[in-house]
Amino acid sequence: MNHALNNLGAARWAISAIFFLNGAGIGLWAAHVPVVQARAGLDTGVLGMLLLTIAAGAMAAMPVAGWLTTRWSTRRATIWSTAAFALAIPLLVGTSDVSLLFAAAFAFGASNGALDISMNANASEVETARGTPTMSSFHAFFSLGGLVGAGVGGLAVEHGFGDGRGALVLSVATVIALLVSAPRILPAPAHKEEGASSHFALPRGPALLLGLLALLCMAVEGALVDWSALLLTERTGATAASAALGYSAFSIAMAACRFAGDRLTVRFGSPTLMVVGGVSMLLGLLLAVVSTHYALSAVGFALVGLGAANVVPLIFAAAARIPGMSAGGGVATAATVGYTGLLLGPPVIGWIAAHTSIAVALGALSLAGAVIALNAGIVRGAGSHH
Repeated sequence: MNHALNNLGAARWAISAIFFLNGAGIGLWAAHVPVVQARAGLDTGVLGMLLLTIAAGAMAAMPVAGWLTTRWSTRRATIWSTAAFALAIPLLVGTSDVSLLFAAAFAFGASNGALDISMNANASEVETARGTPTMSSFHAFFSLGGLVGAGVGGLAVEHGFGDGRGALVLSVATVIALLVSAPRILPAPAHKEEGASSHFALPRGPALLLGLLALLCMAVEGALVDWSALLLTERTGATAASAALGYSAFSIAMAACRFAGDRLTVRFGSPTLMVVGGVSMLLGLLLAVVSTHYALSAVGFALVGLGAANVVPLIFAAAARIPGMSAGGGVATAATVGYTGLLLGPPVIGWIAAHTSIAVALGALSLAGAVIALNAGIVRGAGSHH
């Protein structure tokens, strides 16, 4: 029994490390967006198309990843997609040729999409095996990774390593960390469900609504990854380096709140956390876009981070408990719908921004917070720890 508990503990840390590495890669990319844009000479419209290409790669890979978690196991799918993701980062950050840049963007999106589905499905298996809310802490490591990646990326850019050399260092570190973590990732549970439907189904019923709420939350997250730096430089006249720190305010708040998330869930219940989260996202985004002061906008981003922190982990945890669906199946279904928001949010915001302004585009997005707050009851209905 003790041996099984130790293995479960090791499996929890191993998948936490994968979440961290995924976040670090995304954060590094966020810090390099203005550099890549300037080096390749992309206007806002073409940059939007580049982000859409990342989205297309992910959307193409997600159903495949859902199938692979069934075909192999969530563990094997996680290991291979992490390796692909590590290779894609320096390709995307270091390329200046526009056609190669679009190919690298597709590869980056595909590997990220596959990794997201497989690591979340594995995380839900760990949560199920532990029998207590754990999903928020996994997502906390993703946020912490985003923070570290954005910080490292900002430093790399500032010290002249924004040409892909900084990204290459992160890539090598990711591969080393993967080699250490891989043997400890939770293998497939003994009682595996039959049939591919156990891992991905066409979204309907509670899985669809959970997915749509995840989509709204992730659209906000995605928009901040890609557009927060630009909003800060345009609205508050911040330098590129301090603009990258604005995204950090969002990441720090999010990570901190996620580390507390599992305890808060036990204490107040999932629906209450969802309501507070949605309202905080609404107010934070409005503050960020209305303000012309760097510090106030950063506070707005922090509020968005606090609000969004536990929405997606709560949704995934509820999706893993949908009656008549396996944990992996529920998560893969809600996540695939949700990630559409993470991926389509930024280019759509870019398109709106090109016709109005970034402030108007991000302001409109604040409505997502209201919709999340109004539909919070779904996380109780889909199965809850209470």
